[in-house]
Amino acid sequence: MEKRRFTTNHSNLYSVILLLFVMVREKTEGFSSWLKKKKLRFIYKVILIIIVLLILFWLFMWFSPYADLKAFKSRPYSVRYYDRYGELLQITPLEDGLRREKPKEIPRYVKDIFIFAEDKRFYYHFGVDIFSMARAVYQNISRGRRVSGASTITMQLARIISSSKSQGFGQKIGEAINAVRLETRFSKDQILEMYLNSLPFGFSAEGAQSASRNFFSYQLHELTPAQVFCLAVIPRRPSFYNPLDNPENCMEAAFNLKTKFADNKRLSKKWQLFSQIDEKDFEFAVFKTTRRFQYPFEAPHLVRLANSENTKKSGEVRLSINLELQRYLQNAVAGSVAIHYSSRLSNGSAIVIDNETGEILAWVGSADFFNADAAGQIDGVLALNQPGSSMKPFLYAMALENNFLPSDVIADVPMTFGESEVYFPRNFNNRFNGPILFRASLASSLNIPAVYLLYRLSVRNYTQHLLDLGFNSLETSAGEAGLGLALGNAPVSLLELVRAFSVFPRDGILIPLTWELNDTVDRNRKNTEKEKRIYSPDTSRIICSFLSDSAARVLAFGAGRNFRTTFPAIFKTGTANQYQNIVALGATMKYTAGVWMGNFTGETVLDKTGSSVPAAIVRNTLYVLHRENQSALNNSSLNFPLPNDWKTRRICAVSGMNPTEACLSVINEYVRFDEIRHDCSWHRIVNGRSETTFPAEYQAWFNASVRQGSLDYSSRPLEIINPRDGFVYLSGGGFGINEITVEVIGGEGSVLNVTHNDSTFSVGRPFVFFLPRKQGINLLRVQNGYEEETITFTVE
Repeated sequence: MEKRRFTTNHSNLYSVILLLFVMVREKTEGFSSWLKKKKLRFIYKVILIIIVLLILFWLFMWFSPYADLKAFKSRPYSVRYYDRYGELLQITPLEDGLRREKPKEIPRYVKDIFIFAEDKRFYYHFGVDIFSMARAVYQNISRGRRVSGASTITMQLARIISSSKSQGFGQKIGEAINAVRLETRFSKDQILEMYLNSLPFGFSAEGAQSASRNFFSYQLHELTPAQVFCLAVIPRRPSFYNPLDNPENCMEAAFNLKTKFADNKRLSKKWQLFSQIDEKDFEFAVFKTTRRFQYPFEAPHLVRLANSENTKKSGEVRLSINLELQRYLQNAVAGSVAIHYSSRLSNGSAIVIDNETGEILAWVGSADFFNADAAGQIDGVLALNQPGSSMKPFLYAMALENNFLPSDVIADVPMTFGESEVYFPRNFNNRFNGPILFRASLASSLNIPAVYLLYRLSVRNYTQHLLDLGFNSLETSAGEAGLGLALGNAPVSLLELVRAFSVFPRDGILIPLTWELNDTVDRNRKNTEKEKRIYSPDTSRIICSFLSDSAARVLAFGAGRNFRTTFPAIFKTGTANQYQNIVALGATMKYTAGVWMGNFTGETVLDKTGSSVPAAIVRNTLYVLHRENQSALNNSSLNFPLPNDWKTRRICAVSGMNPTEACLSVINEYVRFDEIRHDCSWHRIVNGRSETTFPAEYQAWFNASVRQGSLDYSSRPLEIINPRDGFVYLSGGGFGINEITVEVIGGEGSVLNVTHNDSTFSVGRPFVFFLPRKQGINLLRVQNGYEEETITFTVE
C-alpha cells in the first residue's frame, strides 16, 4: 500500500452525501414530518446504510494500492532551459524524443474549453458519469456499433496512467474503478491538471503545453482563442485532426466545437471573446499561424550536465550563460578547428566566467556536438587534459607566498633533478638563458626555473596547494607527475583551470562557480559563504603584473599581437609535452576565459604548437565582453590594483640587486618596503668598462658558448650538481651513450681530486668530466682544498 498523509480532498465524497440528503428532502414535506412515518423510517435506514457503504467504499478506494499511479507521479517532465536573459536554450526530450512540459499555470479558459469538449459534467460526478455511460450503452446497442465511449476526463486519465490502449468492456470497468481511486485521492482541479499535462497529442508531444509549442510554436498562455479550440480537438484523433498535416479536418472540428461552446449561455457569457470568433479566425489560426516548432539545441554539454543534476526534472531553469556570447564562442572554436584541421587539431572547448559572481557565461564543450568522428559529445570543459605551462602562475604565486621575491634571479641553466628517476628539464626552444628575473621567467614560460621552484617548494606541498585551488582531479595523478607537475604534466579540466585562474583578479580569493542564475542578493550571499582565500592580495596583484607585462613575454613570445589589448588583461598559455593539448587563459578584473584545443584521441598536433590559436580566441572573447561599454575600456576600474606593501624600484636586470653605475641594464620591479637590499655585486667597472662576473652555478651555461664576462668559481661551496645523490641510470645509456656526465661547481682551488669507486684522478676548471657506466652502486668522492663531497649513484 502506498504511503501518504491523510490530507486528500474529500469534496467529491461530501457532494455525494449531500446529494442523497437533498433527494430525501425533496420527496417529503419536511424533515420532522416524514420521520414520523414508519415506512419512511425504513427508507431512512436504507439511505444511512447506503451512505455508510459509500463511505466504506470511498475509504477502500482511497487506501487500495495503485502501483501505476505511483510510477505515473514519479515520471520526469521536459525541462525548459533559458539563458540569463530569458532566451530559450533547450527543452529536454524524454525517452524516444518525447517532450512533456509542465506549464507554470494552465489558463482557466483552456481548462473550461477542454472540459466542455471532453466531459461537461466533470465537476458533478465522482469519476464515472452514470448518465453519459447509460446514454452510450443505449446508443451503441441501438446502432449495433460503438458510437460513444462515455469516458470521463478522470477515466481518460486513468487510461493514461495505466498506459492501456485497449477499449474492451473489461478495460472500461478497470478505468472506472481507477477513476474512482483518483477521485478519492485528488481534487477535481488536480485531476484536470494531471490530465492536461499528460494528454497525448501525437507527434512526440504530451500535454497541452508541449502540443501548443509543437503545433503553433507558442506557449499555452500565448494561443489565440481559435488555436485553443484547435488544440482541444486534436487528442480525439491526433493524426486525423493534426493541423500540420490535415488543417481542413482540424479547422472543421474546432469550428464545430466553438459553435457548441457559444450556445452554452454560461460559458459564452464567461468567455465572450471565445464565443465571438468566426470562421476567418480559424482559417488564420490553422492555415497562417500553424507551424512545427523547431526545438533549439543550444549549449548542449552544459544543459546535459545541468539536467543530470536537476532533481526536480520538471519546470524551467534559468542558466547564467549569455546565449549571444555562447554562439560567438561556439563559432570561434568551430572556425579555428576547421582552419587547422589539417594539423590534426580536431576539437576545442571554451568557458567564460564572471569573476564577481562565479557565474558561467559560456560553456562550449566541443567544436561540433554531432561530429561523431571527432567525439563531439565528449565535454572538453570537463575532460582531463595536460594543461602544460598554463599551470605555472600557481607555482610562482606559491613561491611568492613562501618568501621568494619578484627581484629574485633564477638560474636557467642545465639542471638535473630526482633520485631513482633522473629528470632533465628543457625549455620549449631547447635553449638556456642564464640568469632570469622572476617576472620574465613566468611571463616567458621558461621550464627549468619552474622545475627549480617546484624542487625547492616540494611536490607534496605544491600538490596540496593545487588541491586547495580546486584541482580535485590531481588527487591520484599528481604523484605520478613528480617534478613534471611544474610543467603541467598531470591532467586537469578546463573548468578547474579557469576557476583557479580567476583567483588572481579576485585578489587571491577562490569562489564556487555556478551555471544557474539566482537572484543577486542570494547569489552573493552563497559565494561569500563558500569563498576561500588562497593567496594574499599582494601576491595576486604581483602575478597580475607579471602576466600583463608584454615586455616580459618577449623572450618567449616576441611582440605577438595575441596578448595585446586596449584594456588591462592577463594571459597564460600552455602546451602539453606531446603537443596534443593547447590551452590559453585570459582574464580581466571582470571576466576570465579559457580555451582548450587539440583532439580527444591524444594525437600530436602537427606543424606548430599553436598556442596563438586559442590565445586569439581568448583575447577576442574578452573584447566582446567589454565592447558593450566602450567608455569602460579606459575606465580606471578595469585596472588591476597595485600591491599595498610593495613599491616599484629600479633593479639590475641581470642580478636583481640595487643597480650601480656598472649595471648597463636596469628595470623597475616590485620591492617590499621592509626588504633589505644590496648593491649589485655582479657588475664592476674595469678600465672604464663594465664587466660581469657570474656566480659558480652558471658554469655550464657560461662555458657552453662565447660570452662576455667571467665566472666566480669560488662564489659557491663545493657541490656535485650532476649526478645527484641516489640517481639511478640504465646500463648502456641508449643511443650509444656509455658515459655519465659529471659537473661540480664551487670550491676555492683550480684542481679537483676525484675518486670513482677504486680509481682516482684529477681535473681542472671547469669541473666537468665523464665516468663509465659500471653496473651496481657507484661511489663518487670529490675534493677541492679543504672541501669535500661524496655521493652514490646506481647503474642498473
